[in-house]
Order: sequence, then C-alpha cells, then structure tokens
Amino acid sequence: MTLPIINKIKESSGDIHLTLYTNLPKQLLSSRMNYSFDLIDGIDDFGLIMTSATSIDLEATAEAYNLRHLDWEVRLAAEAERLSQARPDLILANIPYLTIAAAKRLGLPVIGLSSLNWFDLYQSYLGHRPEAPGILKTILEAHSGAKMFLKLAPCLPMERLAEVTELKCLGPSARIGRKDPSGLRSRLGIADGGKIGLIAYGGVANRLPVENWPTIKDWTWLIPKDWGVDRADFRSFEGAGMGFPDVLASSDLVLTKPGYGTYTEAACNGVAVLAQERPDWPETLPFDAWMGQHARYATLPEAEILCGRIQGKLSELMSMEPPACPQPTGIAEASSIILKEMEKLQGGL
Repeated sequence: MTLPIINKIKESSGDIHLTLYTNLPKQLLSSRMNYSFDLIDGIDDFGLIMTSATSIDLEATAEAYNLRHLDWEVRLAAEAERLSQARPDLILANIPYLTIAAAKRLGLPVIGLSSLNWFDLYQSYLGHRPEAPGILKTILEAHSGAKMFLKLAPCLPMERLAEVTELKCLGPSARIGRKDPSGLRSRLGIADGGKIGLIAYGGVANRLPVENWPTIKDWTWLIPKDWGVDRADFRSFEGAGMGFPDVLASSDLVLTKPGYGTYTEAACNGVAVLAQERPDWPETLPFDAWMGQHARYATLPEAEILCGRIQGKLSELMSMEPPACPQPTGIAEASSIILKEMEKLQGGL
C-alpha cells in the first residue's frame, strides 16, 4: 500500500531524502523500493497480536495496549526523542498513532495514510473492556496530530477520525504486474490449457495443509517453497524466477485471506479471488462491497479451504465475466497531495 506511493513520490521529486521507520526487514523493503533509503527499525507499533494470518490473540493484544497506555507519557517522550534525532521535514504515517502524537508534540507535520486505523480496530475487538474508554480517547486524540488522513479504497468509514483530522478519500494503491501466463507455465513446466492458482495469505505466514487436498482437474497451485509439498499439481512460486506482482498477474486465481494488498493487486491485475471468510474483521464489509464490484470474487469458510473443498467455487469464478480492472489511482493521488504539502513546507507557507 505505502511503498508504491513512496516510489512515486521519489520518482516525481528526486531531491527528497527517504527514511523508512518500520519493523519490516530491510531485505523485504529493498525488494519493493526503487530508490535508496535510510532505515530506522524498532518502531513502537504493533496493532494486533496475531497467532496466524486470520487469528488474533485478544488477551495478548489487550495486555499490550494496557502496558503501552499505562506508561504513555514515557513512551511518548521516547518517541519524540527518536523523531527529533531523525529530523524529518514531513512524516507519512501508516498508521503508528504513538508516532503521530510524538510528531504533534514536536510540531512536525504528519499525513496519515491507510485503509484502516487502530482506533476502529481496538473499538471493534476490545471496546467492551473496562479500560477501553481511556485508551480509545488517547488513540483518537493522537490522530489529531495528523494534518490529514488519506483513505485508500477500499477502506473503513473512519467516522470518529473525521472528528480530529481531515479525511481524504482516494482510489486504491496496488502494484501492476507484467501479465505473462505462457511464460509462467513454461518456467514451471505447466502444460498449456490448465489453470494456475496462487496461494498467498499476505503478511502473516499461514501454511495450509494442501498436501491433504484432493487433486482438482486442470488446476496447478503455486505455493511458498518452504511449505515443502511434493505433488505434481503444486509448484513453488519462487521457482518461476519472476517478481511476485508478475506471478500474480499471470495466474488465473489467487486464494487468500481478506487483506488490502492482495485484494487490490488481484483486482487491479484482473485476477479472480477466492478468499477465506473472516466475519470478525472490521474491513470485511467494505472489502466485500468493493471486491464484488471490481473483481471476480467469492468466499468460503476456513474449514472448506483447509480440506480443499473449493472446486465448486473455482468453477463459479472461472465462469464469471471479468469486470473492467480498476486502476490504482490512489498512488498518483496520494503522491500529488504529499508533494504539494512538501512544496508548502519548502515555501514556508
């Protein structure tokens, strides 16, 4: 979501110096960044404590928020010190509210950017707890440190954030791959005429027991190499020697869980999506509505996917007429807004 926008900003204005402040590994960042950057790791931002790609440890998450907010002032001072040492001219925040609050304390300009925010997610999962009102009040006040918040479609409504900052609704952000289905089949030794399904569960690793799936006629599945599956109808997508956006764009379908990156990249590349149902996830409703309009899209319960009972949905999806691919207009829209804010700062306005 964020890195395509950062790449576009740098492409449009080469004299901007980039510093990424994140917990993501440098190797992953380097694989997606087109330009050099400095890295500050160890940002104090956790969001939710996950036990799998779709399961949240609610007690551990509640405890983590309690600990953060019990010594909020100490953490806020420490974060302000880190920012003062980095000395940024502008902070693009996705979406560490402690960092936004620290920037406000220092008088540093912030633009928020995401499809979600931790106020709404905490409210959804933990809003019933006795400590919730105080924590939610602090989270909401922290967001007042952002001059604006760029909402990338599809996204949460964020009505409460609109009370403390300006919301701007933008199009999606997604990488566009090079579509080469024949080349993908050739590289992986897959016969022409069959279908290719890519299994991609996004940021948090989630291994499906695919070795126990029934064989589905005319389908070959691409999976991570480290899953170690030795079957004729499975290949590692790393073996294609292609970038992930190109593998995705060259596949017939992606099997995934609800998540911004895979959803928007599949839709914008014209790839069908079969997703695991996730009724508890706050983004599910806006995701379902957007995907239903812009992609060949269907969902199944987790139990059906785990045992490989997916053939009916595959046939349904392959028989659908593909809608026009949405364009990732949010990249240019966001970069334009951010560059204009940079120009105002440089002009002293």
